Amino acid sequence: MKTTLSLSNMRKLIAMLSSVIILTAFATTTNAQSSEINSEVRTEIEQLNRTIEKSVQSHDMSTIVDMYADDATIIVSGGKKISGRKAIAEYWYSLGDAKSLKLVILVLGGSGKVIYQLGKWTITTVKDGIEKTITTDVVFVWKKNTNYEYKIQLNSSNNPVSSNGKQVTSFEAEKTN
Repeated sequence: MKTTLSLSNMRKLIAMLSSVIILTAFATTTNAQSSEINSEVRTEIEQLNRTIEKSVQSHDMSTIVDMYADDATIIVSGGKKISGRKAIAEYWYSLGDAKSLKLVILVLGGSGKVIYQLGKWTITTVKDGIEKTITTDVVFVWKKNTNYEYKIQLNSSNNPVSSNGKQVTSFEAEKTN
């Protein structure tokens, strides 16, 4: 029996495998090190999250772009990778119609040098007078640079888990090329 995968199903499989690999790597790393996050680091990461939220609300995307490491990667729904400062800037500036972004931290772990954040973000955009709210699962990897500042090394968002309050099935997100 011959089995073939459609491009859509292949993207789904790649996205799922990427998530499993990333989470397995974090679990392995954090088992070798203490994954307890002290209150100072937790407060710092929470403040960085608030900075992202405020920057989206004020349409100050340059502040968000500056929060990424020079060699950072964003993985968006569907598995598309965005790497490098210019591409990350283009991504964030394309969200200029965003009205708000709310980040919720569900799990925070790692070492003092590398922190992983698992959570959800809800973004509200307005395009052509129509407001759209989407909630997705999100993973951030924060890495301390040589100036002892946390920078985003990896930002990965899954397909929407809800849109305008309506549940959506996995991989029902808009396709991006």
